[in-house]
Order: sequence, then structure tokens, then C-alpha cells
Amino acid sequence: MNQKEYRVFEGLRIACSLTFISGYLNAFTFVTQGGRFAGVQSGNVISLAYFLAKGDLAQVVNFSIPILFFVFGQFFTYLARRYFEKQTWSWHFGSSVMMLVLILLTIILSPIMPASFTIASLAFVASIQVETFRRLRGAPYANVMMTGNVKNAAYLWFKGVIEKDSELRKTGRNILLTIIGFMLGVIISTHLSFQFEEYALIGLILPVLYINYELWQEKRPTRGRSK
Repeated sequence: MNQKEYRVFEGLRIACSLTFISGYLNAFTFVTQGGRFAGVQSGNVISLAYFLAKGDLAQVVNFSIPILFFVFGQFFTYLARRYFEKQTWSWHFGSSVMMLVLILLTIILSPIMPASFTIASLAFVASIQVETFRRLRGAPYANVMMTGNVKNAAYLWFKGVIEKDSELRKTGRNILLTIIGFMLGVIISTHLSFQFEEYALIGLILPVLYINYELWQEKRPTRGRSK
């Protein structure tokens, strides 16, 4: 039986690269942006509510920024995707290019801009990423927040074991690998962020370029699918 083929953006290497980027981004912003997260909005909401309860309005504003720009990113992604689809352009490749451009602009401008600019732009990037890439070899997964991935990895793998379904076990294993990718991003980013502070963001260029390259290669007839 032939192995089922999927689009490149659903491939395991792309998914692990995306979760690595997310882990890197969230650790970077946590270390350099006052405990705020670019993508894990649950953490920002908890902190916002905590400081609201304490009456610390300055911190409430600080934690509102990534939440608001994550929301704006959802608005933008919806409109941009509609436009791309009307033009019959590749949305996933276009989205990855936008992520790269925004990250490069953030790297260049962060040293001369207020701290709120860095967290706002990276929350916007995380929002584009989470809405664009949502499937791993046909199965739903999350590439920015890991709660659903931890649940799905455990549930699908265990269900596959009990029901003797190798595809479910494989899906659970693949989701586990994306979690490991996220953790590696956190570990590397934490070390680099403490050492190089905001310049550690440069470390994101390589994985984002890799994703752009793979999605660009999908346009070639011999590279259209990922197993």
C-alpha cells in the first residue's frame, strides 16, 4: 500500500520547525520582555488578571499589549488569506515570507524602539503562525501553545495502543516530536537570551528561512508533497 502524501506545510519537519520557533519566541520574550509571552496568551491573561487584582495598572497595560496585537494578527491573517486566495497565490508560502519580514524588521528596529514594539511585533508574528499552520499530516495540532498537543499526544498514542491502530500511535508520536521541538526552542533561546539579550532574536532567522525554502520548493513539480 502506498504511503499517503501530504502538502509540504503539513510535514513533520515543518511542524517541528514551527514549534521550535514558537518555543524560541516565547522564551525570548519571557526573558527580555518582562515575563510576557509572544504566543502563549494564557500566560499573559493570567498575569494581566493577577496585576489587575493587585491594582498595578502599569503592568496591566504591559500585559495587554501582546494580547491585543495577537488579536490584531488574527484580523490581519483573515483578511490577508482572503486576498491571497482571490489572487490564487500560495497562502502558506506568503505567510511564511511575512513572518520572516516581520522578524527581520523586529531585529533591526528593536535596539532603537521602545520595548513595547518588540513584544507587539512578535505577538503579531505568533498570531499569523498559529492561524496559518494548523495540520500535521492531516491531524490537527497547535504550533504556538502546547496544552492541546500534550493532551492529543497522550490520548492518540494510548488510544492507538489499546485499539492496535498504528496510525493513531504514529500521530501521537509525531505530536510528541513537535513538543520536543518546542522545548528545544525554549532551551536554546533561554541560553542565548540571557547572554545576548535582544540580539538573541537573530537565532530565529535560520529556522524561518528553512520553512520559507521548503515552501518555495513545493512549487517545483518534484517537491509538491511531504510524506
